[in-house]
Amino acid sequence: MTIQRFTFQRLPNDICSKVLKTMEHHEIIAYSLTSKKALSLVHSLGLSLDKAQINTGRPEINLDIGHNSVAFNWNMGDNEEEMTNLDDIPTSVDVSIREHGYLEEFRPVIEFTEYTWSNQGKSIGEWIKHICSTFRCEYYEAEFRIWRRRFDIQSLRNYFPKLRRALVYTFEEESSEQDIQSAQNVLKAFLPYMKDIVLHCVPLQDNLSIQHIGMTNLKEFRISNHRDLKLDDLLALNAERCTIVESQLSLRDLNRFIKLWTKGSYPKLKNFAVHGRNSADWNVLMKGLQPEEERRIQVDGAEKRKEYIIQNDYGIRARIKMFDDMPAHVSFELTVLI
Repeated sequence: MTIQRFTFQRLPNDICSKVLKTMEHHEIIAYSLTSKKALSLVHSLGLSLDKAQINTGRPEINLDIGHNSVAFNWNMGDNEEEMTNLDDIPTSVDVSIREHGYLEEFRPVIEFTEYTWSNQGKSIGEWIKHICSTFRCEYYEAEFRIWRRRFDIQSLRNYFPKLRRALVYTFEEESSEQDIQSAQNVLKAFLPYMKDIVLHCVPLQDNLSIQHIGMTNLKEFRISNHRDLKLDDLLALNAERCTIVESQLSLRDLNRFIKLWTKGSYPKLKNFAVHGRNSADWNVLMKGLQPEEERRIQVDGAEKRKEYIIQNDYGIRARIKMFDDMPAHVSFELTVLI
């Protein structure tokens, strides 16, 4: 990285500010690394991003700026070493810029430019903190791949911005105690700020359960491959949208869920979807319910789907769908009608 080529460092701040505003985002970040004064000057510009996505698996951070994007990928060594914690120092940083444009014939074209920067003596956590502090951004998203990586609450809060969305993944059926603790730490660190949460095979404990997470003020809550999920975990659900994939919930559980909704539970809910192994038995699903409307859908002369419209005690209507387009696999969906 050729930081030494910035010739305007000794210019007055107002002139420097005007020059900085003409530069590309990766150039501004490069300049901000030259000194504390340079970083302070960049902060004063109040430059904004559409979205920033952090991935601890590769690890990398992607910055969305309108039709363009900048990605910082931290190299961990020639032997494809992986990050173990946020204090790891990369060997170098690959910077790639993607620019969207159009040819004269109005055909879209994408141009890629790549650079390799030094690590600046910074850890991955310090890089994340520095880049995220350079711009104003309303939407920070992070993907945490937990396997053999240690995350503690203090480091997460120190290095990361307040996340809007988090995706947490584990990949082993029997996770280690360290993996369980790291997953818990990620959720505890950011749960007060998050609006969207995606959990895949994440083992949880009593001190932070699915029920605890579902009680928070979420827009979207997605749960995948959670072996011990029970209906009781959803009794205090406070999310607008909830999707459960590879669910073990039975049709009797879903019937009970619908009845709770008709009595006024889940007032914020707009959509509730469940996908998993089951049998499509409408008699079980709709037992004790009195739908207002019924619609039958046929495919190749055979009835494949039904839809029902129900109403709760407060006059709010919802559509119920259930279909089994895949063998031994049933999808259920409740959508509140506005």
